[in-house]
Amino acid sequence: MNKAFIRTTALAVLVSAAALPAFAQLSAKRGAIVINSDKLEVIDAQNEALFSGRVDAVQDDARLRADKLDVLFDKKVAKDDTANQPGAGWGDVKTIIATGNVFYVTPKQVAKAEKAVYDVVKDQVVMSGNVVVTQGKNVIRGDKLVLQISTGRAIFDTTKNNGTPSGRVRAAFFPAKKEKTESEEQAN
Repeated sequence: MNKAFIRTTALAVLVSAAALPAFAQLSAKRGAIVINSDKLEVIDAQNEALFSGRVDAVQDDARLRADKLDVLFDKKVAKDDTANQPGAGWGDVKTIIATGNVFYVTPKQVAKAEKAVYDVVKDQVVMSGNVVVTQGKNVIRGDKLVLQISTGRAIFDTTKNNGTPSGRVRAAFFPAKKEKTESEEQAN
C-alpha cells in the first residue's frame, strides 16, 4: 500500500476523530464519541468522512447504528506551515447523515428510521422514512420526526419530502402501573 495514502488516511482519521466531540449530541452527557465500522473512506478535498458497514457510534449511554454514516466538516483556513497537510482545512462537524437501518438507542427510548440527518447549525435531527419511536410500551409512528436538540421539541409529520401527505401519525400510549399507597395496601 502507498505510504503517502496511509499517512493521508491516518491523519484524516485523526483529524475527524478529534473533531467528533464538537458535535457530541448523541448523549446529554457529551462524552467522547467512538465510531466503529467495516470501512472508512476519507475525502480530504470535501472535508468528509464516510463510515460504512455495520456503523456503530457510541457516546456514554447513547448509541447510533446505521448502514452508513457520512460526517461533513466545516472548512477552516489552515496555518501556513500545515496548509498542504491532509485534514489541515477541516473544522468542526457541521452535518452527520445516517442512512440505512438507522437506530438511535438511549436507556429510555429507541428510535428507528431509514435516514437521520443531524444539522449542527440548526441544532436539529430530522429522521425520515418509516419512523418508529418506542418508550416502554408506548409507540409513535410517522414518516418524519424533527427533533430540536436544545429545546427537546419533537414534531412528527407524515408529509413526504415532495410535500405530499402519506398517511397519519399514529401513537399508542399505555398508562404506567400505579403503585399502591400504604393506606391502599392496608385496606385490602
